[in-house]
Amino acid sequence: MRPSLCASWLALCIAAAVALSASAQCAGKPVRLIVPTPAGGPSDSAARTLAQALSQPSSPALVVENKPGAGGAIAAQAVLAAQPDGCTLLWTIASMTGIPLLLKSPPFQSLAELTPVTLVGHFAFGMFVHPDVPAKSVAELVAYARANPGKLSYATGTLGEYMAAAQFIKATEISSVRVPYKGGAQLMPDLITGRVQMNFGPVSSGLQYAKDGRLRMLAVLLPQRSAVAPDVPTLAEAGVGSVTLPSWQALFAPPKMSPGSAERMAREVAQVLREPKVRAQFEQQALQVEGSSPSALSAVVARDLEAWRSFVRENDIPQE
Repeated sequence: MRPSLCASWLALCIAAAVALSASAQCAGKPVRLIVPTPAGGPSDSAARTLAQALSQPSSPALVVENKPGAGGAIAAQAVLAAQPDGCTLLWTIASMTGIPLLLKSPPFQSLAELTPVTLVGHFAFGMFVHPDVPAKSVAELVAYARANPGKLSYATGTLGEYMAAAQFIKATEISSVRVPYKGGAQLMPDLITGRVQMNFGPVSSGLQYAKDGRLRMLAVLLPQRSAVAPDVPTLAEAGVGSVTLPSWQALFAPPKMSPGSAERMAREVAQVLREPKVRAQFEQQALQVEGSSPSALSAVVARDLEAWRSFVRENDIPQE
């Protein structure tokens, strides 16, 4: 294959912008975008937004496949086993960086074993409680939890949500019971019906329910207030400044993809992310768009791995 055709093939597998060449390895089969969360959740919605933006009728199908469970390990395993031909990609959430530290049998020792492609953006996270909890502020929640040890349960759909909740519980010295779920689409029905009482999740998941009174959003986990919820204070404003949460969303490819291929994919995604219509769609999902080079994404993973190591060590988090 001539270099120009090779570059075109690699770009189109991710961008799906025009028809593939007859000699391309993806010809006759769809490009798979593996998502580590269930359908309907924030990460799934963001992945589908990007897939739609990258697709055109003349292109091969760009198919989103949901493989939830084990904090993203199941999805990662599928991509680790795939060929580095541009026909399989992984929508990756920041909390998957902690998989080697939190699982007894992780599929990888470092997320960097996959091929970094590009950041897509960062989610805004919020602290949500069921309205039956008699607290309209973080301070009131802490006071209630201290007066009723073990009565509150908190839902987690990702390892990142677990990280945020564990930090909050330690910082405020309250007692709460963890209830793990495979993702936001599964935990949200239980949260809005009161089967669980608290969640640190993406703002886009709970904001609509907070607006109609089925949930209460007490704070956002951001350095500043969110544009989609300007009346909600940050956790720091509420008096808890020690909770940090990596919240990026990114694309990775199977191991051993060439650096040049990953860089071309990153440029194709960056071009789509600059489109105003696409940016507006992500903003509605409370995702701040931010593309990157593969090397920049690799640096983010290395930084966050150290943050996860510190979190696990300082909080004595057991492997599952």
